[in-house]
Amino acid sequence: MVISFSPRHLSYLVFKRRKLFLGTLATALALYSGLVLTQKSQYESTSSIVVKIIDQDIATPTRLSEQNGAAASSFSQLAKEVINSVQVVITSPDVLDKTLSKMGIDAVYPRLTAKAQKARLPITTLASEKLLQDISVRVNNETNVLTLSLFNTSPTVARATLQALVSATVAKHAMVMRDPRLQFLERKLATLKNEYDSAEQAVLQFKQASGISSFDEERSLLLKQRDTTQGSRNEIQAQSFASQSRAKALEGFLAATPKAIAITDENDRMQRQMDVARERLTTAQTRYEAAKQRFTEGNPELIDQSAQLDSAKRDFEQISGQSNSRVRTGANPVNQALSQSFSTARSDATATKAAIEERDAQLAKIDQRLNYLNQNEMKAREYERRRDLAERDYRSYLERAQSARIVSDMNDAGLTSLSVLQAPTLPYQPARPRKLLLLLLALFAGLAGGLALCLFLESMDDTLALPEQVETALGLPLLAVVNHHRPELHR
Repeated sequence: MVISFSPRHLSYLVFKRRKLFLGTLATALALYSGLVLTQKSQYESTSSIVVKIIDQDIATPTRLSEQNGAAASSFSQLAKEVINSVQVVITSPDVLDKTLSKMGIDAVYPRLTAKAQKARLPITTLASEKLLQDISVRVNNETNVLTLSLFNTSPTVARATLQALVSATVAKHAMVMRDPRLQFLERKLATLKNEYDSAEQAVLQFKQASGISSFDEERSLLLKQRDTTQGSRNEIQAQSFASQSRAKALEGFLAATPKAIAITDENDRMQRQMDVARERLTTAQTRYEAAKQRFTEGNPELIDQSAQLDSAKRDFEQISGQSNSRVRTGANPVNQALSQSFSTARSDATATKAAIEERDAQLAKIDQRLNYLNQNEMKAREYERRRDLAERDYRSYLERAQSARIVSDMNDAGLTSLSVLQAPTLPYQPARPRKLLLLLLALFAGLAGGLALCLFLESMDDTLALPEQVETALGLPLLAVVNHHRPELHR
């Protein structure tokens, strides 16, 4: 049958099947009475605990700075983990047993002893399960505050039990946070300190034995010294080539120039030669004095200037020792000049050759030292690597030991990261069951269920009861409705 949800039709259905409707409503109310009214009223005592994230997990200022530099999401995840761990501590069997032991099971649950004996179960187990059911732990959004609730049929027992639960939670948390690894960390710290000292001593002994303080610095200085020495050698090599070429050319000219010529007076020429030799000697002396101011003894540049000064002195003494007679016969001044120049060039070539040999010796020493550095660098790096590794391990354990020591001292002093924000309250009215709300729900369930059953049975019935149903079924307009009255029964 087609059902219309008009008020008239619904009223008709309810009136038509009023027994079913009222029976459903009565059943709902009966269930309410049997399940709700028979229960004892329970009172809710509440308390709040603040979980201090920083104090618990960060004991040293260095860790605090590291956490400040961490991402906000990581810190938020850490806070969630810490708060969840506190919730686990609150509902742990040890905390529940300690709470019941302090309060007494009979004081919290008076009828539980008989129930345990009847079920042949340990009363402590049933009491812990019952207390766990009566405990509610909630986390306030965007905060680190935990709200604890405890239900009991007695308001005073509810408050006392919750207070005992909070005390047991704080004590258990302090015991858990007391780091049992402190002694192990201190022993390990002493061992790592000895290892670090041994590694540091090995590095110092190797540096003293090898005479190397810093590989990088010494290599850099040696390479710079090598470049400077090589550059000086190249310059002296060029000077040596020039001196040898000049000496060879002068030797050829000297061989082609006669040693004696007819000369009546060459005093003026000898005077000029002495002036040139004196000027050369003065210049060499000046350069040598300037070199002594700039370079230390044994420096290649100072050695070169000394050799040039000795050559100039010999030339000047040779010219000065010659006769100053105004009349000379047989001596060729050109040959003498060439001979003097040849001697000078040969002396310069000899001096530059000695300087080149000195530079080669210095380069050989530098290369030898570089090879020594290369051969011993890997060994030194291994010593330093062991020392750095030992230092890193030592510092890591030192930080952990300090943190564990601080946390242990704080817990020994009774300072934990849990603080009671609100003491357990004394409830003045029952918290459950909420009888008025459940009564309204039972009425709504009875009315809705009765109406649903009426609609279902009406949909299964093919009888036409209302004029609208006739019009819908026949598709014709209804002209009149004749009410049917039962004849009166006559006695």
